[in-house]
Amino acid sequence: MDLSVLVVRRQLTKVFGGPHHGTEFSMERACPRCGTGAEQVGPLRLNRFSLPTAAIFLTLDHEVLMRLTLGETLRASGVTCLGDVIDARSGDRLDVLQLRSEATLPPFAPQTTGVTRERPCPTCARDGHYGIPHVKYGLQYDTLEGAWQSKNVLATYERFGTSVLRQPFRDSVFAAPLFVVSRRVAAALRAANLEYVELHSVDIARGNRHEDSVG
Repeated sequence: MDLSVLVVRRQLTKVFGGPHHGTEFSMERACPRCGTGAEQVGPLRLNRFSLPTAAIFLTLDHEVLMRLTLGETLRASGVTCLGDVIDARSGDRLDVLQLRSEATLPPFAPQTTGVTRERPCPTCARDGHYGIPHVKYGLQYDTLEGAWQSKNVLATYERFGTSVLRQPFRDSVFAAPLFVVSRRVAAALRAANLEYVELHSVDIARGNRHEDSVG
């Protein structure tokens, strides 16, 4: 099982995601205190924005967006977990796609490296993870079997950043997972030669870590 952490180094400025523009979330599995674990349902809603030159990029809330050309490349390789992005005002589709996770991984092993903690929620202890600057992610899992093996995009159980559940709901902020992608997705991204994307390999049991820049 060959998995990699997807790291995107391009982020849009002034483009907020999350529930800010009316994107719907299910709170059924979310922490009642901080909202960590809220699950997006339906399309991502954003205010219309100017597309960057980058083929793949992040919102300020760390949703992963990509241009249609890259999305079609992924779809042609068999990746189906790409969602529409909607103009919050008009309801029209924007010329980007959102990379969506198909399932959530179990908690990573204590041997994981490249991650630090800061002020996690006292109720769920699931947010408050942060990457260490200039240090690669070294995610490790004791085992991954069954349903996870057939997925192309997985979300980490751990959430990066600090979640804050507010009223009105649109002012809430949810810590984001890292995305762990299959060999299929990694191969398509490598073929696109994206200098601002990195793939950090994931250890399962006794695997070996390495960092692979796509570009």
